[in-house]
Amino acid sequence: MTANIRYASLARFEGKPLISLDASLIAGIVIFLALVAALNHILFKPLARVQAERESRTTGLMSRAQEQIKHYQELFDKYQAAIKNARMEAYKKQEELRAQALQRRAELLAEARASAESSIRQSRALIQEQVALAKQQLASEAQEIAREISAVILERRA
Repeated sequence: MTANIRYASLARFEGKPLISLDASLIAGIVIFLALVAALNHILFKPLARVQAERESRTTGLMSRAQEQIKHYQELFDKYQAAIKNARMEAYKKQEELRAQALQRRAELLAEARASAESSIRQSRALIQEQVALAKQQLASEAQEIAREISAVILERRA
């Protein structure tokens, strides 16, 4: 039964064109074009403008953010270089002070060694003088004692 209805509806349009060019079609096209123009003016152009502005702002913000990141990275690199240079200067100064301290230590040790050697030489000279004096005193005392012993021995024999 549905097949018969289809054929009946097709039979009704046989011989007639599917689209008839009358005033209603032209009115529909005019209304469609007017609606497209109105929507274009009211909706599509402002929407496109807002999207373009949003895109430009986003892109602008992104580019400014990238520039700031680059700027801050350069500052960070400068600070790192300055810190590195300061450390190198501090190490250099520390090494200079260490070398000066070692030099001063060596000088003080040399002075102390020279002073000690001088004191030792003076002490040895003094000791040698005292030994020589003691030997002279012992020699003179030995002669004196020898005379006394000889005198005592000679008195006993006499």
